[in-house]
Amino acid sequence: MTVMGRWYSWSLQRRVLVTSGVLVTVMIVVGVAAFAVALDRILYSASLDAARTQASQASQLVSSGESPASQVLTRIPVQGAVLQVLDSDGLVVAASEQRLEGKPITSLRPAPGQVAVAQVTTIPGEVGEPHAIVAQGVADPSGARYVIVVGSPLDIEADTVQSATVLLAVGAAALLVLLLFLIWRVLQQALAPVERIRSQVSQITQVRGRGTIDVPPTGDEIARLAETMNDMLSRLERADDSTRRFVSDASHELRSPLATIRTTMEVSGRGTAGPVDAPDRVIYAEALRMQGLVDDLLTLAKADDGAPLAREDVDLDDIVDGEARRVRATGVAVESDISAARVVGDPVRLEQMVRNLVDNAVRHTIDTVSLRVATEGDQVVVRVDNDGPPIPEADRESVFERFTRLQESRQRDTGGSGLGLAIVQTVAVAHGGTVVATQTPEGSCRFEIRLPAG
Repeated sequence: MTVMGRWYSWSLQRRVLVTSGVLVTVMIVVGVAAFAVALDRILYSASLDAARTQASQASQLVSSGESPASQVLTRIPVQGAVLQVLDSDGLVVAASEQRLEGKPITSLRPAPGQVAVAQVTTIPGEVGEPHAIVAQGVADPSGARYVIVVGSPLDIEADTVQSATVLLAVGAAALLVLLLFLIWRVLQQALAPVERIRSQVSQITQVRGRGTIDVPPTGDEIARLAETMNDMLSRLERADDSTRRFVSDASHELRSPLATIRTTMEVSGRGTAGPVDAPDRVIYAEALRMQGLVDDLLTLAKADDGAPLAREDVDLDDIVDGEARRVRATGVAVESDISAARVVGDPVRLEQMVRNLVDNAVRHTIDTVSLRVATEGDQVVVRVDNDGPPIPEADRESVFERFTRLQESRQRDTGGSGLGLAIVQTVAVAHGGTVVATQTPEGSCRFEIRLPAG
């Protein structure tokens, strides 16, 4: 998966948090860096100003003749700085400390009346300590030229900048955490109505009768979204009602002419005539097939309309055993392992459920169909296996949808309408159970029904 693919796979809340965190972090880093640079420049300028003042005082004393250049440093306060007086040859004439009497601390040589500044990382005897250097040229009354050098140490300023930067960074990090927490809370509260709408919509497995979601009383965009969703669900419900009425009405209307065709052909004997009447036999078989399709549609229509089921004790093992005998009579090999199992429900619908599942297994088996019934805890489990390939995992849910026929079944199936498994699921769910498509330990096809034990 690409970086953009992974990015869009994240939730909206996570993407907003990450984006906000990155942007705020960049802003904080830039801000802290700008603050450190600005504070460093301010403190450096203050040090230069102090050094300029000292150099100016010394220069005035020399230029006015009040003090000779060699003694001028005794007339001004040092204030923690280092001072030197250099002659025109660059030799040290006077120094504020004995260790500074040998080598000049700077190469700056401004002319009299001129001032030059610099920042050095160290001076002799002060290894690793930065200084702000001010050099001012001066001439005494006799015309002799000198350079007054003042070095103001910057170690305190550097420590101040470092401490302030660290404190600001820690405070900014704490502010970032607080800001991300507030953003997360705001997002959580803002998206909570959307999540409720999503949850309610996901629970609407059938539009009919329960196709509404709660509208928040805020009157904002979320509320308008909920209203729009309700309008859409209302339109879907009306369309669904129209479709179901059409299917139900059409199925009812088709039953009578189909029954008449079948009865007429049976009474005339044309449905079972010899080879010379092959077209009649084809018509009779197709009439039977169409009648089965109409019955399936009626079953689903009644289930959709919430038709009540009969509630009585049903020996499910007897139904499965009867299906085993029926299939054996057609010449298909059947293995059975049937234990006594009773459920409460509609015997007609339960028999139709089992028959549809068994017929599906017969259509797709290679040699043998296996039927098993057992009670596991408070559930009755019916397993219908065939030795054909299992349903692909990607199709194990869609196979129960109406009119769904996998490509393989389109090639091999000679009588399925795509409604049989839909009826199986509808009846199982109506009885409080489930049905799943899975596979046997040997890798063959299996359908498993679980119903509450009676």
